[in-house]
Parts: sequence; structure tokens; C-alpha cells
Amino acid sequence: MQRYFHEELRQLRDDLVLMGERTLDMTRLSLRALEEGDNGLALQVRGMDDGVDDLEKRVDREIMRYLTLFGPMGGDVRLLLAARDIGHDLERVADEASVVARRVLTISDRGPLKDLLHVPVEGRLATAALRNAMDAFIEGDIVKARSVLEGDAEIDRLNRENYIALFGKAGDAAKVSASHVELIFISKAYERIGDHAKNIAEQVIFLLSGEDVRHAR
Repeated sequence: MQRYFHEELRQLRDDLVLMGERTLDMTRLSLRALEEGDNGLALQVRGMDDGVDDLEKRVDREIMRYLTLFGPMGGDVRLLLAARDIGHDLERVADEASVVARRVLTISDRGPLKDLLHVPVEGRLATAALRNAMDAFIEGDIVKARSVLEGDAEIDRLNRENYIALFGKAGDAAKVSASHVELIFISKAYERIGDHAKNIAEQVIFLLSGEDVRHAR
């Protein structure tokens, strides 16, 4: 991907890569916090969110600076549009990881859960999707980007299975514990992380080929 970035845009690329690494760390740590019941890890994740927000603001400033100073055209505009959207999705991933951490702390206050349903598997798949999406961006690998799109259905399926396992197909929450309700929100957060990884992969495809696959079926 470096070959697509002019020297003036090098800092923009580096900040996007740094955002990706930070959000990956937050996603991994949030899952460890859940599986191990580790409040310290959960608090660490929550403390990392502001740093990602600051990076997103810096990315936006760099995009505006380039637009103002250089009047980009053609492929450069596509690059800046993709960079803006990737930065936004990474910031949203950080928010979702922070949501997981907050709900882990709430579960911990009530006592550990013995059954985490499919959430750990779902979390690992979402983390892998984010890793692959960022690798596709860094390496300029359109095949890897398309693989992220293909894998998203499994994350969605696991999220649905978690819901059905607790509430049944009728959505009856009468006998579900408050901690398991928190777990369902965590499952949804990982499903959203998978969605944001897919969005990043779609932007990589757009950047590399000009093809808009956002609403393709």
C-alpha cells in the first residue's frame, strides 16, 4: 500500500496503521478480559479509547490539509475518501471494544459467568477479520480484502446463535440473568467489530480497483 501514498501523505498512512494496531490491541485485550474475568485488562482497554479518538482527529486534519494545499484529483481523491472512512471505522471499533470492557466490569461485579456461549469464538473471528482488513490495507492485497467480506457471515451467525441460545426464537427474556443480557450486548459488539472490519476491507477494494462493493450481494 505504500506505493499509493505520496510522500506528503506518509504521515496519514502511518497514523492509520497505528490506529489499526491500537484498535486490534483493544479488541484482543477486551476478549481476554472477558474470558479471564480480568478487571485490570478491562480498565486498560477503556483507558486506550481516548488515544484512538485523538488519532482519528489527526487523520482528519491531515486529510483536510492535503485537500487544501494540493487540490487532489482522480486517484488521490479516492485515496483520501478511503482513508477518511477507514479512520472512522477504526474509531468505531475502539468504541465497541470499550463497550465490551465496560460490560465485562459489570458482569464481574455480579460474579463470573460459567458459560460464555459462542462469544469467545465470535470475538476471535472479529479480531482476525480486523487483522486481515488492516493487512490488506498495508499490503495492498485485494484478495485478502475480499476474504474479510466472505468471512463476515460466520460472525453474524454466531451472534444470532448466542441470542437464540439465551432467548429462544421468540425472544423471551423472562428467565435470562442480567449478566447474560450483558453477554448478549458483548456479542453484538463483536458482531459490529466484524462489520467495521468488513467496511475497511470494502474501502481497500475501492482504493485498489475503484470498485464499490458496499452493497453487493
